[in-house]
Amino acid sequence: MKARILFISVVTLFLLQACEKKEKSPVETASVSLDIKHQVDGNNLQPDAMIYTNEAGNRYLITNIQWFLSDIELINSDGNSMALTDNLGNRVFYVDTDLPASETIISSPNIPTGSYQAIRFTFGLDEQSNQSHRFVNPPESFMFWPEYLGGGYHYMKLNGKWIDQQGHMAPFNFHLGIGQEYFEEGKSTNELYDFGKSIGYAHCEGYQPPHKLNPVVAFIQNYFEVTLPVSLIVRPDESNEIELLMQIENWFKGEAIYDHDQWGGSIMQKQEAMEIGIRNGIHVFKAKAVSK
Repeated sequence: MKARILFISVVTLFLLQACEKKEKSPVETASVSLDIKHQVDGNNLQPDAMIYTNEAGNRYLITNIQWFLSDIELINSDGNSMALTDNLGNRVFYVDTDLPASETIISSPNIPTGSYQAIRFTFGLDEQSNQSHRFVNPPESFMFWPEYLGGGYHYMKLNGKWIDQQGHMAPFNFHLGIGQEYFEEGKSTNELYDFGKSIGYAHCEGYQPPHKLNPVVAFIQNYFEVTLPVSLIVRPDESNEIELLMQIENWFKGEAIYDHDQWGGSIMQKQEAMEIGIRNGIHVFKAKAVSK
């Protein structure tokens, strides 16, 4: 009899524990909205207005900015990260100052509610994401990076004009993407990419490569990771908005001063110039939670 009573007690306890597990409340989740703004010297960007001066003393204007950010994550107070994706699971996002809708990213409603202390993302695309022909439709497809420069896509097109040393208005394409190390006579190398004549390749608008392309020794990945502090409490049924600010003037100052007169209108084949932008990029972005 005692054995029977013990058996019944054990079974009852097991059933009670099982019920408790079933009745445990599921983790609540919500969407998070990323509102992207582009500013110069603390004010919203005014396109096509020759009203800006950079650290090198260049007077300049911005016509438009197109760029990619990818692998966005929110980091909670425990240091754990949660990936921010759209409803299709995409982790690469295209932003364009000519397309206001692209400046708002709304995540799928899978972000656990609670407190978050930072946001992290990749500026541009890493090697795995940056594959040629990934995007077949514009505007993303227009961001292609020529195969003889490394393939894949631009990280950013920041287009504008500046007043050069002769007092003329000249266009500039501050374009960031994969860099190149070029072959030099007498320099030893184990790898050499000889692309031959430029006529067989697609080129970016406004760029005219030489007839015979310079052989490339190595390609340089210029994307970088950005981690920004942000105090966000994700609540159900709320907007849960983060403002991500690009401070455009900081592309041209910070770790090094960028001078349009020195680098000219196009830098896609000038790794030293792109390197300045990448180094300054750590100072470009700010983030804050928006209270409604």
